Amino acid sequence: MTDDRIDESQLQGWLAEHPHWAQTLVAGIPALQRSVKLHDFNTALHLANNIAVYAEQQDHHPQLTLSFGKLDVLWWSHDIKGISARDLRLAAQTDREVSEIQRRNPI
Repeated sequence: MTDDRIDESQLQGWLAEHPHWAQTLVAGIPALQRSVKLHDFNTALHLANNIAVYAEQQDHHPQLTLSFGKLDVLWWSHDIKGISARDLRLAAQTDREVSEIQRRNPI
């Protein structure tokens, strides 16, 4: 199950309220992208695992790229070849997870 693709004005409004996110293309498909700088590898891994838990609960999975002290997150909907309201909700949840982890483990 997925949401409908959001339109450009909805996306731009959301991005204006979420400055850590940007629109990018993945194989020509619009996606939301955020790079998160973290204290170390274990903290980045912990964030990736937290994202994986709610992604699995929603049956909607991001692309996560993990490296030392950094996690890159991409949300998009394969079935609609774009960004849906669900992607926006999950990106906002990612922001909450990042804030909590950064509060506990400042850089």
